[in-house]
Amino acid sequence: MKDLGHGANVEIMAETFNKNTEDIIDFSSNINPKVVPNLEKYILEGLSKCKSYPDINYTKLRRNIGNYININPGYIIPGNGATEIIYLLMKNIKKRLAILNPTFSEYERGAKLNNLELINFMLNEDDEFSVNLKEIEANINNFDSLFICNPNNPNGKVKNIEELLEIIIKNDKLLIVDETFMEFVHEEENYSLMKYVEKYKNIFIIKAVTKFFGMPGLRLGYGITSNKKLINDIYRYKEPWTVNSFADTLSNYIFNDKEYIKSSKEYYHKERLYMINELRKIENIHVYDTDTNFILIELKDIRSDELKLKLFKDSNILIRNASNFIGLGEKHIRIAIKSHEENQLILKELNKLLGE
Repeated sequence: MKDLGHGANVEIMAETFNKNTEDIIDFSSNINPKVVPNLEKYILEGLSKCKSYPDINYTKLRRNIGNYININPGYIIPGNGATEIIYLLMKNIKKRLAILNPTFSEYERGAKLNNLELINFMLNEDDEFSVNLKEIEANINNFDSLFICNPNNPNGKVKNIEELLEIIIKNDKLLIVDETFMEFVHEEENYSLMKYVEKYKNIFIIKAVTKFFGMPGLRLGYGITSNKKLINDIYRYKEPWTVNSFADTLSNYIFNDKEYIKSSKEYYHKERLYMINELRKIENIHVYDTDTNFILIELKDIRSDELKLKLFKDSNILIRNASNFIGLGEKHIRIAIKSHEENQLILKELNKLLGE
């Protein structure tokens, strides 16, 4: 099977180096370590419903999501993770797509598999990966849709992109925003474009349940747009029953767990500051600002693949080699922010390997 170059390749690494997967601490995967209360109970309820097909229209699921994000359920397209939504979208947009890099590689892969014409814009690394609005305006006639990840993966910085939205609306283009990590952002309402979805048909937002709620194996994501034509076009291609009974059932509970949501947001607001401050005490690295649950780091005296190997072989720690992101190089790594105890462990090992 082709290596798609993502993190979370625990099984492959463990098998290669004859390690037990249970012993690996995975900092390559950006998942909330907090477990939803009563998860086993909800899973058993979902299991009891596996004898029947899920509702093909996902009426209750869309209503649950709509209540969570305060949006009309008719504007929601549920999918088997955000990735299914990305690939469905690529089948239904016009032929010329612009992507802001460095970013998640599945945008480009999905575009190429659907024979879209690509134009790559680069975020400004020297200015915390800011958007060059003048460049986008100068090239506005060269694309039909623009894809941006906000907060961006791999650097984690959130942006206020309302000026970008204005440019897109003025020129009647489509703005696609991946907000998969938006729930981790402090005061996310200041940055999310959800508040503009019902007003403008030029927005398509992608979100996922599995990052913030710590369940990547659940595979539940969704797209949001008020563009009725685009919704109908997507449903022409969408396979039936791609969201299973477990995800459907869990949606009845997880979105209503206000305490879990609140405590997760508070934890990350505090733990981000701790991790950034501690990492910046290590002299031989550059630590980028972040607003979410992962941190991009540029190494000075060692390549990312070398550090990844050392940490894995010596300490059972798996990090993300970020050198394959467009615009990054052989000295970039990305690490997740995990539990405080696990964060202390990786800080200790990084100090041992990189500190003076």
